[in-house]
Amino acid sequence: MSFLKAIVLGSLLFLVLNVQASFTTPPLSANWQQQKFSYHVKGEIDAPKVLLLGGGPGFSSWNLEPIQTKIAAMDYRVFLADMLGIGENRHLNPQPVLNAWVEQLDTLLTHQLNAGEKVILVGHSWGALMAMLYAQSHNNKVAKIILLNPVDPEKAAMQNLTDEIHLRNQENVNVDWDSDQAWSNEIGEQNQDLEHLTLRQIQQVLPTYFMDYNLGVKYAKQFTVKDFNIDLNIQAWKEYDQNPIKFKTINQFKQPVSFIDCNQDYLMPYNLNAMQNKMQFQQVDLIDQCGHFPWIEQSKTFYRLLKEHLVNDATVAIKPSLSHSLLGGSS
Repeated sequence: MSFLKAIVLGSLLFLVLNVQASFTTPPLSANWQQQKFSYHVKGEIDAPKVLLLGGGPGFSSWNLEPIQTKIAAMDYRVFLADMLGIGENRHLNPQPVLNAWVEQLDTLLTHQLNAGEKVILVGHSWGALMAMLYAQSHNNKVAKIILLNPVDPEKAAMQNLTDEIHLRNQENVNVDWDSDQAWSNEIGEQNQDLEHLTLRQIQQVLPTYFMDYNLGVKYAKQFTVKDFNIDLNIQAWKEYDQNPIKFKTINQFKQPVSFIDCNQDYLMPYNLNAMQNKMQFQQVDLIDQCGHFPWIEQSKTFYRLLKEHLVNDATVAIKPSLSHSLLGGSS
């Protein structure tokens, strides 16, 4: 499998889904290097603050609004934004990417946090790494970190990712994925080649991240190439690989870290095994009968657990082997 195929397949792991095609709330704006970027807020102004971080890297965030809405209904004020160079903020050119994204998040929070106030970081998939990268440089502003279906800092869970996707596709799609024709682009215009390939993989690969393959097919139809910047995806991963966050750094965080995932997620159990061997969690919960998107496939169980993690005020982390709960969810 070529490098481009692997990148497209691996990148699709971090799509997040919803039935809407854009943000439903009016944007607020802040300045990054004298240029405006947009972000969205839900919840009362005096409520505890939550920053919700989505996957990718390089995907839009409008599809995280259901989680934002649910957390706001739990009496939190929740912030959500497309990262620089993506979606609403695609007019901006973040260089280097990860440093610029950390600056963006800090600018957003500077606009919204009162003096001495701290924020809870909730990150899904790549967003979990983004949360830890922010906490690494702005630890005094973070109250807690909640990792949803996270990529582990050493990326152990991604080592066999493309092979697992390939096998799942063989089980569910009548396509010869070893054939060059299956990956070919029939559009003649060169500037459309990558867009066509990206859309093809969204529609054909994304469903494999669901426990319910047909549900994945339905949700994949909502996305267009405008929801994903593959160039930023590749650059962000390269930058991360050059300077990954270390477990030694995470263990020096002053705030608790917790973990929610699904037993049928591609990343499980590799991510949890890798992380629990080198760090401690305040709380660990595993949901059964769902893949990478628990709020879609097991929504009731997911939101109940998310609320527990948000309100858990324990300040001493415990070993995850003592805190696991295995739940068979109902959507």
